[in-house]
Amino acid sequence: MSFHFRLQRVLELREKSEQARAQTLHAANEHADEQRRQQDAMAALRGLQRDSLEAASRGVITAGELQHLTFIIDQLDDRLVRAADDVDAAERLVAEAQLALQLASRDRRVIDRLRERHVERWQDAEQHRDRQHMDEIALSRFTRKRISGEIAGTELSSGNGDAALPARSTTPPASPVL
Repeated sequence: MSFHFRLQRVLELREKSEQARAQTLHAANEHADEQRRQQDAMAALRGLQRDSLEAASRGVITAGELQHLTFIIDQLDDRLVRAADDVDAAERLVAEAQLALQLASRDRRVIDRLRERHVERWQDAEQHRDRQHMDEIALSRFTRKRISGEIAGTELSSGNGDAALPARSTTPPASPVL
């Protein structure tokens, strides 16, 4: 008889759920990494614009050019703030995905441990059945040998086996001569 775990389908569903959560976490991590790269690129661009503003301010620059560079830097600052917000949101999604994965993993491990316990009980029951079967066989052999031994013993005493037994004398043994 083979082992059958009644909650196997539940275990499989929990495993699939855990895999889905792991994929969600992976996607959230990639999205957060992309948001960080965009924020870093934005910060680098802002730094270049700030440097060009400082370089331009040392030379001859018109008020319109100065106002334009200042406007660009302000726009980049706004984009940097939005990028930082996007990174924070992406990191929150990563944290939520990690928590969901931990919960899914815990749920799967609970069912998995239950399955292991059921397997152990089933193995113990199978071993017990095997031992009982072996005991029955041994008892049957012992009983068969004993019965056949008793039958053989009665045959020897009943006279059917006279040739096998030495003849008994009814006279007492002679006393030794001194």
